[in-house]
Amino acid sequence: MSPSDARRGTATEPRTIGDIPTQWAARDPRMVALRSLAGAERTYGELDDRTDRLANGFLALGLQPGDRLVAWMTDGFACIEVYLAAAKAGLVVCPLNARLTAHEADYLLSDSDPRVVVWTDDLDDTVGQLATEAVTGRFQVRVTGGSDCGLEELIARSPAGSPGIDVDPDSTFIIGYTSGTTGKPKGAELTHRSILSVGRMNATSYRLTGYPRMALTGSMSFVAVVPAHVLCILRMGGCLTIMGRWTMEDLVEVLERDRITFTYIPSPLLIEVAQALANRPEAWTNLRSVLHSASRARPDHLHGLVQVIGTRLVEGWGMTENSGGLMTATLGHEYLGAGPDDPAFTSAGRASLDVSLRVLDPAGEELPHDGETVGELAFAAPSLMKGYRNRPADAFSSMKDGWFRTGDLGSIDADGYVYISDRRTDLIVSGGANVYPGEVEDCIAAITGVRDVAVVGLAHERWGQTVVAVVVPDDALPAGALTEDVILEHCRTRLAGYKKPTQIIFVDSLPRTASLKVSRASVRTMAQTLTRLP
Repeated sequence: MSPSDARRGTATEPRTIGDIPTQWAARDPRMVALRSLAGAERTYGELDDRTDRLANGFLALGLQPGDRLVAWMTDGFACIEVYLAAAKAGLVVCPLNARLTAHEADYLLSDSDPRVVVWTDDLDDTVGQLATEAVTGRFQVRVTGGSDCGLEELIARSPAGSPGIDVDPDSTFIIGYTSGTTGKPKGAELTHRSILSVGRMNATSYRLTGYPRMALTGSMSFVAVVPAHVLCILRMGGCLTIMGRWTMEDLVEVLERDRITFTYIPSPLLIEVAQALANRPEAWTNLRSVLHSASRARPDHLHGLVQVIGTRLVEGWGMTENSGGLMTATLGHEYLGAGPDDPAFTSAGRASLDVSLRVLDPAGEELPHDGETVGELAFAAPSLMKGYRNRPADAFSSMKDGWFRTGDLGSIDADGYVYISDRRTDLIVSGGANVYPGEVEDCIAAITGVRDVAVVGLAHERWGQTVVAVVVPDDALPAGALTEDVILEHCRTRLAGYKKPTQIIFVDSLPRTASLKVSRASVRTMAQTLTRLP
């Protein structure tokens, strides 16, 4: 193997993420890699050339390999091009959800400390609200121009050809912000090697063949979507139709127009998708698999979808720390003749390719796989993150001898089926998005007149869970000074929409344990008793 091959990977096996478009462009530059909802296309040849130029442009700005790049972008070709160009230049991508407020983004910018911030023009207002210190001294790239430079301008004025950077496969490529029970975001460091590993694993879990065609229904703002979906599909020489904001009619039309073989459906839309596909069976004859994951769905809703699409359903359990990919997945044949109460619908499937699973007690001792004994689920896989940025203690407590303690409680039966009892004790999963109670509590606690607050998730028919805040007003507060509207308006300006409480419950005190900690389980019971939710 020549030195250049060693640096760029072989003709058949990418060494880093940046090799992916280069290898496919070398095979057939005319192959379509990206397609928009409106039908615009980007070939692998164009994708490779543009990301080479953009990588060279980033380096010409003065960026160095290892520098961090914040990508604060709504869905589009540009988002994928920024990731691939960063990979070629040896930069580290820190994605920010496009739905975040300036207040939320300010902390992530401080923690990631990027050299450059790239954003789409529809986020101008939010970017403009950032504290001065969050953007001062950083390069600013607005996708359509008008800042230090625009993305298209940078591509146009930069030379063609590989930047020739020797990127270490074990170097960090993505810092994906997740969170623990404290609610403070933690940056999971995902490497080129771990993301390539999860792509291989997900390809088998998703039951993909070569050259897949995916309708990308999930937003690239969510950390897992790029490594687990986008890069997985591109690694296989596939074509991504980027849906952006879509309707049910859009989805059905794209399934037919682009001969889609794979897509993802979030929990809130399971029923609507099943109805739409039942009404247009001729539109999805090429569809081979449909993924549902991220939030727990009702077994009867999954069963209803299977009644329409048959064994195409894939159910799985994954997380950011696993490079965004699945640790478990169901197999198609399991749905044959299965009812809503069978493991095919009540479990998260069995271990994915290259994943090992354990159930642990609080001391870290392994528990039996009997389907009844509940403990903390742990996994080992080549796709496991390298650690948490700036948080070595958190990484040390979660990772030992290659095993990661997920914080999720569950059991594993004798056949290897994994049952999730709770997606972390405190975590709320609403419509597939993670909501961390501590973050919402901090926001509400900052309001004058709030003495105490606890946030919990309650079951919701459409969203899986919804956010409810239980608030203790200050005794000295005048009657009527602290209202539900006051709290919700405060949250509206500081939290993304999916994090805002849907109900505020006022109580005289919060239940506490013997150690004086708030008993969240008791708060949840209290909220269930007092809630106005249907």
